[in-house]
Amino acid sequence: MADFCHLHCHTQYSLLDGAARIERLIASAVEQRMPALAITDHGNLFGVPEFYTKAKRENIKPIIGCEFYVTASGMEDKTDRTRFHQVLLAKNEEGYRNLMRLSSLSYTDGYYYKPRIDREALRKHGAGLVATTCCLQGEVPQAILHKDEADARAIFEDYLNIFGKDYLIEIQDHGIEDQHRVNEVLLRWAKEYEVPVVATNDVHYVEREDHAAQDVLLCLQTGKDLYDPNRMRFENDQFFLKSASQMEAALGSLEPAVRQQSLVNTLDVADRCDLEIQMGQLLMPHYPLPDEFAGDMDGYLRFLVYERAKSRYGELTSTVTERLDLELGIIRDMGYAGYFLIVQDFTTAARDLGVSVGPGRGSAAGSAVAFALGITNIDPLEYDLLFERFLNPERVSMPDIDIDFDDRGRSKVIDYVVQKYGRENVCQIITFGTMGARSVIRDVSRVLQIPLPEADRIAKMIPDGPGNSLASAMSDVPEFRKLLKDENEQIRNLMHYSQVLEGSARHTGVHAAGVIIAPGKV
Repeated sequence: MADFCHLHCHTQYSLLDGAARIERLIASAVEQRMPALAITDHGNLFGVPEFYTKAKRENIKPIIGCEFYVTASGMEDKTDRTRFHQVLLAKNEEGYRNLMRLSSLSYTDGYYYKPRIDREALRKHGAGLVATTCCLQGEVPQAILHKDEADARAIFEDYLNIFGKDYLIEIQDHGIEDQHRVNEVLLRWAKEYEVPVVATNDVHYVEREDHAAQDVLLCLQTGKDLYDPNRMRFENDQFFLKSASQMEAALGSLEPAVRQQSLVNTLDVADRCDLEIQMGQLLMPHYPLPDEFAGDMDGYLRFLVYERAKSRYGELTSTVTERLDLELGIIRDMGYAGYFLIVQDFTTAARDLGVSVGPGRGSAAGSAVAFALGITNIDPLEYDLLFERFLNPERVSMPDIDIDFDDRGRSKVIDYVVQKYGRENVCQIITFGTMGARSVIRDVSRVLQIPLPEADRIAKMIPDGPGNSLASAMSDVPEFRKLLKDENEQIRNLMHYSQVLEGSARHTGVHAAGVIIAPGKV
């Protein structure tokens, strides 16, 4: 097993900056027999669920973190665009909750071109977190480079006061002169203040050969083409997921004992970070029950269903009651009474507000309980629809009720939900625009200055339809596959870069329909 693990890694969720797809990143860590791996994307926690579940699946310990943007002028200041980088890693659940708090603050209170926090926020929400001096863009390294040592030392000491024994000196060596200047000072302070040193590589792509594809991402971010001499770019091709031996070689300028300890210390940090995230756990919001049904969600659901079924069916025949009892029993056994109560609540409110509600779509139309409650407007008994297609004890999964509201009244329904369940408990869902097979060809072509007609011709070789990928196109379309060995180097590069970047997140948006109602503050 490697005597080292990476604590500073950017995935595809460092938008238009990180070219490391999570699956490939973890596969490389497995191949190198690394026991743990961190995710530290720029200014967000977007990739955490995917990273955590996939790392766990491969028996890699996931270390959850973020490289936040920090402003020295305070989050409330919306004039100074200067921002520094700050890596934070969650040691435990408290630390993870503080990561989420800081992330939320950065978007709600600190956003100015980028989501930002400040040192005061770190003072309030630093518990359970490991912090490092970070890369060259960290506040301490920038002070070392651009201020006198006394000022830099004061900033360093302030961070040390905030995080105590959980503050670490981070050293990197990509052969950049500024890093050598910063490392010399930091290593001196490490001895003086007895602060542990960890080596990192600021990973932005998986293999060394991927650096050119990551360069393309930077061009997409800045709107430049690859041949612009004045564009933003990384200094070299060393920001990949290096092995322990490659890291040791990269740190060759350090004293052997310091070099070795900085690598081993990464494993100490991995041991310190012991976070278990409950994935897939059902977290239902609290539905306010009448006093006479206090604590009896199933009883209140049964009461509502039978009360409203009278207006739906008139006389409740044995056929109706048997179907309702069957469904209510399954709903009770699966613990979904609260879900039905919440859905009927806002569909009823929508109609009261004059908002048109669709009659029913998908398998939920097979539920007599949903029909009785007014969630749907289709009688499954009349049309002989199966409830088991909607909810089946043999296939345990959350019920999925698709509800269509008139676009003109959708905001009224959301406002009602916010008022009912609390503004801090309700939010809309993020979406990610990703680089699909055709779009990545067009994006990369633009950066490489491949003429639009040629880019369009190549993109249209990829069969249209959901689920199509570059790999499937190469398998099914011989003409497309031949482009891998095209005589034109630009076309060969286009194919290689597109394969690396396919599936990467390009931008974020707000989901057109999804709204989360949480049991607590989100």
